[in-house]
Amino acid sequence: MVKRATFRDCGRRCVYCGTCLGLEHATLDHVIPLSRGGSHDPGNLVAACQPCNQRKGALLPAEFFERYPQAGANFVRFARAVHRQLKRGAKRAVSLAYAQAA
Repeated sequence: MVKRATFRDCGRRCVYCGTCLGLEHATLDHVIPLSRGGSHDPGNLVAACQPCNQRKGALLPAEFFERYPQAGANFVRFARAVHRQLKRGAKRAVSLAYAQAA
């Protein structure tokens, strides 16, 4: 039930790469990993494809989005149900990553 709701809230897409997903291929990702203090709260769960979920691993959002700015931009676009604070952090990380690349 949680997976279905999260999948729907994320527009049936991977929040990191934007790929359209079927429910059977979607994984649940903890935006703030459990190993780093995250919770199972619905505001900390997003739908992700397996490759993106593995790539993110135990990275915090800012760490992941600094390495993959496009993932941060997609996160802001597709992760509708996450806490606003996570979206603000994603925007900040993407801005910093693009500024460093310039």
